[in-house]
Amino acid sequence: MSHITINLLKSINITMRKSLLSLGLFMSLSAGMASAQSVLVSDNINVPVGDQNHMFIKSFSETVKSYLETKPRIAIEFVSSNSTVVESGGPWFRGLKKGNAEVRMQIYEESSMKDYPNYEKMLEEVVFQVSVKDEVPATLPKYFTGWGEQRSDVSAAMYELYEPFNETFAVMNPSMSEEDLAPFELGYTGDYEYPLVYSYFNEDGQLLAYYIVTNNANRIGYKSESEVTAALEQDGYELFGYEESMGMPALYNKDTQTLVTGGVVTMQGQYFRYLAFEYEPENPTGINGLTAEPDPQAKVTVGDGCITIIATDKIAGKTVNLYTMGGQLLKSVRLAAGTNTISVDTTKPVMVKVGRNQTVKVVK
Repeated sequence: MSHITINLLKSINITMRKSLLSLGLFMSLSAGMASAQSVLVSDNINVPVGDQNHMFIKSFSETVKSYLETKPRIAIEFVSSNSTVVESGGPWFRGLKKGNAEVRMQIYEESSMKDYPNYEKMLEEVVFQVSVKDEVPATLPKYFTGWGEQRSDVSAAMYELYEPFNETFAVMNPSMSEEDLAPFELGYTGDYEYPLVYSYFNEDGQLLAYYIVTNNANRIGYKSESEVTAALEQDGYELFGYEESMGMPALYNKDTQTLVTGGVVTMQGQYFRYLAFEYEPENPTGINGLTAEPDPQAKVTVGDGCITIIATDKIAGKTVNLYTMGGQLLKSVRLAAGTNTISVDTTKPVMVKVGRNQTVKVVK
């Protein structure tokens, strides 16, 4: 691993993570060829008592697809036939005790409030069955951490296991450009627990990250060890802490130089957890390596419709990402040593993040 040459390495981690979030925004439009009724990853599932769950949609109906041709998002509401067994929290559902329930996934037009349904305009309803059990073990799908391997090799291995998802995803997303999708190879697993995987490549076609999306929000864990952390520890990863704001575990494998963290991505009107495997040559010494103070090597000033960042040689090559207060990525720029002037077409506050350091809010 130490002999692998990976270009653009300094910029990769945050660029990947925010590319993932950007991809997630488009995923609210996703995926597969349209049909008479939307198709779920499974219409008969087992869930453990107490865990919060979502439902990944494999393909949208003509009705939903038509709506999304002019609107950015749908909104989801789950309704349980037996609220003593399965409760609904709007865009999620949770098993309360052992038993069975029929759950209706209601797909609405989005209201004037982001991600909230317009209850007067339901697009569709899809029914599935839920069996709540004391425990439901789930095997983590195969992940790829051959950092620096070529896209053609990784993709071939992926698609021996999973259904290629890029083409259908792109067809169903007229708002998404080829450039937006270019870094990713997506695979549909057909597994309720972990329905979607995707790899991220740099401009030279080298593997730099791999992501796994889960329907069960509790699989990854919250400020505690979990089924996922136990499986990764068996694979040689060391759990060294939990990310402060989200409570997601952080693990590192020094042999493969892989950092594993978790996150939340918005897609299909729901908030899915994901597991991120990312190339990281520096062994983290603690969780503060992920949530550090604003980079002291970057001085940020604002004026004349621009954000100016004066960067030292030490952080030249890092990526600075600019976001709206709502988390939408506005611009991603690689820093050069010295003065970097970035124009941003917004009059509202902007969030600035340099490398892996803490996000800073600036007011224009």
